[in-house]
Amino acid sequence: MWVSLFGALLCCGVMFVINWWAALITYAIELFLYIYVTYKKPEVNWGSSTQALYFVNALDSALALTTVEDHVKNFRPQCLALTGAPMVRPALLDITHTFTKNNGLCICCEVYTGPRKLCVKEMNSGMEKKQAWLTKNKRKAFYAAVAADSFRDGVKSLLQASGLGRMKPNTLVIGFKKDWRSAPATQVENYVGIIHDAFDFELGVIIVRISQGFDISPVLQVQGIFPSIWLPKATYCLTYQTSFHIFFFLITESTINTIQSMHVGEFNQRLLEASTQFKKKQGKGTIDIWWLFDDGGLTILIPYILTIRKKWKNCKLRIFTGGKANRIEEEKLVMASLLSKFRIKFADINIICDINIKPNKESWKFFEEMIEPYRLHESCKDITTAEKLKRETPWKITDAELEAFKEKSYRQVRLNELLQEHSRAANLIVLSLPVARKGAVSDYLYVAWLEILSKNLPPVLMVRGNHKNVLTFYS
Repeated sequence: MWVSLFGALLCCGVMFVINWWAALITYAIELFLYIYVTYKKPEVNWGSSTQALYFVNALDSALALTTVEDHVKNFRPQCLALTGAPMVRPALLDITHTFTKNNGLCICCEVYTGPRKLCVKEMNSGMEKKQAWLTKNKRKAFYAAVAADSFRDGVKSLLQASGLGRMKPNTLVIGFKKDWRSAPATQVENYVGIIHDAFDFELGVIIVRISQGFDISPVLQVQGIFPSIWLPKATYCLTYQTSFHIFFFLITESTINTIQSMHVGEFNQRLLEASTQFKKKQGKGTIDIWWLFDDGGLTILIPYILTIRKKWKNCKLRIFTGGKANRIEEEKLVMASLLSKFRIKFADINIICDINIKPNKESWKFFEEMIEPYRLHESCKDITTAEKLKRETPWKITDAELEAFKEKSYRQVRLNELLQEHSRAANLIVLSLPVARKGAVSDYLYVAWLEILSKNLPPVLMVRGNHKNVLTFYS
C-alpha cells in the first residue's frame, strides 16, 4: 500500500517536471469533474472491486462449509419465516430475528398466488425494495419470494430449495391463524398441511401467537405507507391473525379521514403497539418454558438464546414439566441436573402433576361450542346420509374422531387452565407444540387444539423440533 502511494506521488512529481502548465490544466479538469459529480450525485453504479472480493470470499466460505460434517455443538436456528412482505408483519420478523441475529440464517418468505404473469411481474418489481427495507431497518435477514398455484405449493418450494449448502433453514416460523373459524376450509387445510410438510422435510416448527395479531397492512394502507396495489395479495400468507383486514380492504381514499376519527383509530393504535412489542427492552419478568415432549431440545434452546440478548436479559427462565405427585423432588433434581449439563441457567423448576386430569366443565363446554360448527354428527344420521356428508365435507370432525382423540382434547383444554394459573403474568410463554398424525386428526380439530391451548395468554411460542439433538452436554 505504501509503495503504491509513493509511486503515485512520484508520478505526480514527474508530470510537473515534464510540463508544469499541462499538469496544472490536467488537475484543474480533474477537480472540476470531481466537484460536478459530487454536486449532481448521479444514481450510477460505478462498480466496486471490494464487492467482487466479498462475493469470492462468501462463495469460498460457503463451499468450505459443505465439506464440514454437522455437529450438535454448532447447531443454530436457521429460520424460514412466513412473514409475507416483511414490513407487513414486523412483530413476527422481530421475534425471529431475535434468536437468529449474529448466529443464524433468517429468510423472510412471501408466496404469490394467482395469474402467473401478473404474480411474477409484481414479485420481481418488489424484490429489491423489500430487501432494502430489511437493510434499512437493520434486520440481518434475506427476502425470498416465489410464485405458485397455491400457497401450500409455494411454501413447499421454499422449504425444499431455500438456502445454500450448509446455510439452509432448519426451522419454520409461522404466525397462528387466528381467523381459522371464518376462513375457507382450503385455507385451514393449507395451514395445517404446511406444518406437516415442514416435519416431512425434517424442519422444526415454531408457531407464534400474540393477542393483537401480526398483520398491520390495514394500518399501513390507511397511513398511505403500504401501496394499495399490494392489498389483494394479502391472502397469500396465512400468518395474519385478524379478520379486520376484510373491512379495511374495502376502504376508499375518500373515506380515510372519516375512518381515522372513528374507533378504528384506537384499534389501529393497539395493533401498532403490538407490532413493536418485541423491539422494546423487556422488563424484569420470566420466560416460562412448558417442556412437555422431548423434541431434541429446541423448546429449551430458543428461550435460552432469547435470555442472552440485550432486550431479554432481565427475564429469567422458569421450567414447567409433567411428573408424578410422589416423585416431585426427585424429578426436580433430575431436571436441574440435566439443565446444568446443558449450561442453561434457570430461576425455578415446577413439576406439574395434574396435566392429565379432566378440565373443568366450563372450559370443556367452551371447547365443544367452538368446534360445534365443524362437526359432522354422523351418528345422528342414517348410514347413507352420513356417508354422503363425509364425501361432501371431508374436513369436518366426525364423532368417531372426536371420541378417539377425546383424551388429547382434554389435555389441551387442561393445559390452558394450567397456563392461565401459572404463566398469566409471564413476559413470554414457550411450550411444546402438539403434533397430530397426518390423516388421523382432521385439520379443524388440530387448529382447535392450538386455539384452546394458546387462548387468552401473553405472547406464546409453540415449538416442536424435528427430534434431532440441538443441545450438547459438557465434554
